[in-house]
Amino acid sequence: MKILVVHRQNNTVDQIKSVLSSCNPVVRYAESGLDGLLTSRIEHFDVIICGTDLPVVTGLELARSIRTNSINRNSPVVLLSDEVDEKIRQLGKSLGGTTLLARKDLDVQLAGIVHNQVATESNKNLD
Repeated sequence: MKILVVHRQNNTVDQIKSVLSSCNPVVRYAESGLDGLLTSRIEHFDVIICGTDLPVVTGLELARSIRTNSINRNSPVVLLSDEVDEKIRQLGKSLGGTTLLARKDLDVQLAGIVHNQVATESNKNLD
């Protein structure tokens, strides 16, 4: 499984790698939304995980751009936010995020979300 992680905090990237270690992921890391956007335009990923609060290009803008200008337009995008409220949930959904996850729930929910999203996308490709 090939995953792009776009987040400004290295400890969060390490946490994501640890949570997903059972599926032996190949993880590419970008620290800013701009780097993530440029990487997502030229390289295909099974899943993209990004923080909502990124420098230069926000995670929400990144999700929207991936959906409109990327070879990853069908790849699941998991948005990580410090706080999840209705406003950020609606914004994330309307801009192309597949799932919104609070950072505090990362250890418990991320692996299941990633496996479900990849399985769903694989089934779509078989149809």
